[in-house]
Amino acid sequence: MIGEVASGLSIVDHLTKWFKKFPFPKKEPKETIATRFFQLFDAHGVHPNQIPTLIGHGLKIADVQSEEALLPKLDEALLNDVCELFAVRREWLDGADEQIYPLHDFYKHPEWFGEFLDKLLLNKSYYEMTGVVLAVKNPTNLDGALIIVEEPVGQLGNRPVYLYHLCNNWLFSYWKARAYLTGCIALAWKKNVCLMGRYVEQAEVEKYQQGLNFLEYGIDSALPLKGIHWHPEDMAVKPDVFLDGVDEGDFGKIQGLSLWLVEYDKGLMETGLGYINVRESFEQKLEEITNS
Repeated sequence: MIGEVASGLSIVDHLTKWFKKFPFPKKEPKETIATRFFQLFDAHGVHPNQIPTLIGHGLKIADVQSEEALLPKLDEALLNDVCELFAVRREWLDGADEQIYPLHDFYKHPEWFGEFLDKLLLNKSYYEMTGVVLAVKNPTNLDGALIIVEEPVGQLGNRPVYLYHLCNNWLFSYWKARAYLTGCIALAWKKNVCLMGRYVEQAEVEKYQQGLNFLEYGIDSALPLKGIHWHPEDMAVKPDVFLDGVDEGDFGKIQGLSLWLVEYDKGLMETGLGYINVRESFEQKLEEITNS
């Protein structure tokens, strides 16, 4: 420094030159509730100019041209209705929490999943709702599964707008979880809610199972359908599919099949798909493994 000052650079010039070499990190723009408001609609395929049509509340096109214009319009009624429209947590919209979606847990209670679907299906055509079961093809005892239900909540032109319900807490290889998960899938099919299946990497399940990330919106939906196609409903009608990947050896298989039969007798394994002698095939598989 002394040499540079002596050569004609002042101390201020030297410090300015030094700070240019090592700049302070730039601060990210502050995220406001209006920021998240726009993020929410964008994640569900709604352009800002379409927001007034979808949500109402006296919003005008001029109100959705910027965060500054929108902020004065964000009263409690509007914020609560937006959270209800897309089934997201108010805490996230407020910026107080990072969990976007509430999580639904039907482990040990597939009948609750049936009641949950009944509420969603009120005043809706049964064929309007669908969903996906994400699972890992060769699961370990730590690999989970996830049910995502897609529910239509409105329409813009000829295109429906959807919200999403995340149902987690499934260890896919655990015999008890496999049986209860199968019960949920069977009940959905019985109610004409088609749950497709995709085998994905565990990272894909983890990406969504805590409700911390938006689903990735595509052409007209955000339902994640990448991965290897499979038929979840087969677990309710085909013993070999039900047992595929169940851990704990013969013990896990025997316990899983036994629980499947218990849930069947409760009426929770009926898919409405027209298979005959389903219970008999599961009984035979249980007897085969028990006597082997």
